[in-house]
Amino acid sequence: MERLRELDGLRAFALLGILAVNIWFFADPWTFSGRISPDHSSATDVAVRFAATTLFEGKFYILFSFLFGYSFHLQEQAASRAQLSPVPRTLRRLTGLAVLGLAHGMLLYYGDILLTYAVIGLILLGLRSISQRGAILAAVGITAAMGALLIAIGAVVAAVNAPMESVLAGPDLATLTAGPGAAVAANLESYLVVLPSVLFFQGPHALSMFLLGLAAARSGVLERRLNSSELRRIAFICLPIGLLAAGSQAYLLYYADRERFSLLATGVTTLTAPLQTAGYVCLVLLLFRSRVGGAVLKVLAPTGRMALTNYVGQSLVLALLFTGLGLGLTNVLPPALVLAVVVALFTVQVVLSRIWLSRFNAGPLESLLRRVTYGRRHRKPAG
Repeated sequence: MERLRELDGLRAFALLGILAVNIWFFADPWTFSGRISPDHSSATDVAVRFAATTLFEGKFYILFSFLFGYSFHLQEQAASRAQLSPVPRTLRRLTGLAVLGLAHGMLLYYGDILLTYAVIGLILLGLRSISQRGAILAAVGITAAMGALLIAIGAVVAAVNAPMESVLAGPDLATLTAGPGAAVAANLESYLVVLPSVLFFQGPHALSMFLLGLAAARSGVLERRLNSSELRRIAFICLPIGLLAAGSQAYLLYYADRERFSLLATGVTTLTAPLQTAGYVCLVLLLFRSRVGGAVLKVLAPTGRMALTNYVGQSLVLALLFTGLGLGLTNVLPPALVLAVVVALFTVQVVLSRIWLSRFNAGPLESLLRRVTYGRRHRKPAG
């Protein structure tokens, strides 16, 4: 179905953006403490980081979350067609996702989002009877409240000039690259530190996007295909606002006083990132519906169908490249080459996804999660 192809194409687009954000936590070990490596801080290096933050940071995990909510509704519809309650199978799916998330977070990447999705997914399951209007209002309210709170606290911090991050020590490069055991131990230590903030900051934001995705799926946004003028109008309104705010955030981080303004910058992007993401989505859908874009969609869709495998696979490859699990290249590559790795790795994933799905019905982690969710006999779940 074309609807599902566009959904998969958007998943692939989200994977590219997530990779362009997550890679810095592997390539630049200072990223964990909210800074950039002093070894890669030339004007060109800072400009590359500025561009990456403006274009990618905070914009794509919310798209991934939106698509999770959209797929949640498709799963509900599949259960309804089968005359089954969606609750047992959703609980099994979320349990499987939580286990995968724990393994991913503890072993490969301390910034894992899968466990958070599993936990917040339980809330979405409890809210599955919410009206479409109620879901939209709740999503807007959560985002507005989070953004306003961060801006208020950030304004106080900036006003009294009280740095939030100066107490954080620099990274222990020797430990990060000492070998597989040391790399896993360092990642686990970071995971235990980061997990509460991921759950309590990214969690509510993810819930708001889950709810928006649920509302969008109920209205059949992709099924009824917004016309080109509607997509252009939304992009024309949302994208400039989002880019202006994102650029302002990046300026505060890279050209002003990062320690003084980081929290304020985070509040700004919390409020406006959904607008930038909406603009991106509209432009991508316009692309997909053009002659050239149709070919692009055909190439990208398999990558989106294997989104879970590709998300975890990105972390595995990055850990092998940058940590003691493999080559130990952390703090070696300048930012421009880091972005080149993003392009190369995503291209490889696009190619491998097409090859894999030419032989199998689903990606390896997707098959595992489906087995947990539906049992041995289930073949083709919706969404």
